[in-house]
Amino acid sequence: MVKLYPEKLLNIITNDSMEERLVLMFKKYGVSGYTLIRAGGEGSSGLESDMTGFGGNILVKVILSPERMEPLLESLERKLRKGYHLTVFISDVMVMTPEKFDKRLR
Repeated sequence: MVKLYPEKLLNIITNDSMEERLVLMFKKYGVSGYTLIRAGGEGSSGLESDMTGFGGNILVKVILSPERMEPLLESLERKLRKGYHLTVFISDVMVMTPEKFDKRLR
């Protein structure tokens, strides 16, 4: 049987203008990596599409332990209170290689 380890998957949907700020935040809090996907769709702010090549949305995914996620969530909450448009949701995931997501385990 394959050994699996519990982690959290942090998902952030926001405007692509937030990309640099998020990357800096990840570095500040020691995030070992992230995945960024260009995204479009329709929600509370209407239809969002990147047909022009700029001004679209991004979906950013980060896997990390619950205790390492709390400072990130606090920082994201501060941005929300300042009026930044962010959709943040978290999922439980199981990973085969926890050291890949935590620099302290390498």
